Amino acid sequence: MCYFVTCGRNRQRFEFLTTRLGKYLPTSTVTVITNNPVFTGETVNLKCVIKSDHRNWRYEWYKGNTNNRVILQTSNHFTVNRDTLTIRGVNESDQDHYWCKGQRDGRPQSSHFSSEVYLYVKDLPTSTVTVTPDNPVFTGETVNLKCVTESHSDWRYEWYKGTDSVMLQTSDHYTVNRNTLTIRGATESDQDQYWCKGQRDERPKSSQSSSKVSLTVT
Repeated sequence: MCYFVTCGRNRQRFEFLTTRLGKYLPTSTVTVITNNPVFTGETVNLKCVIKSDHRNWRYEWYKGNTNNRVILQTSNHFTVNRDTLTIRGVNESDQDHYWCKGQRDGRPQSSHFSSEVYLYVKDLPTSTVTVTPDNPVFTGETVNLKCVTESHSDWRYEWYKGTDSVMLQTSDHYTVNRNTLTIRGATESDQDQYWCKGQRDERPKSSQSSSKVSLTVT
């Protein structure tokens, strides 16, 4: 038995029309609004633009390579607002290929898949703390803790102390000059763990917290 679209010249005409119609589906493109690469913890927006005079598009977002695309579901991590996918609190698992596609109720009912955009995710710069003079320090001494961040510039430094992560405030006892915390007249109450973190106005806006350094006062 031979069906209309499966026989000889009818089949060729059907395949020709299908191919021609497919060519005229609207095209989609994805742009990353935040500059690539992005840093862990940042919020990233990806925008889908469909080249078409038609309206009322609903946008689907996909992640993965061509052979393994997975449609993204709305969550606390991924949200879709009209043509924009927002990824909050980016982490290393978000480094991947992203695609979009439009759907609508009228004709044409869909757009082509966009070309892929690869999102690069980098760790925030690391910071390290050094202590002068060497541990242990003696009561009454002046102690300098220096915070060094591996990359970028114009850092402002925050200093923290203790298991409760108390941020130190400038006082007669504690002063901060650029990347150095100075403790004047060290006492036993200064014996604790200390660490630092950098902040800046440009991206990346912060560093990772440094490892904790234990200060021993004798």
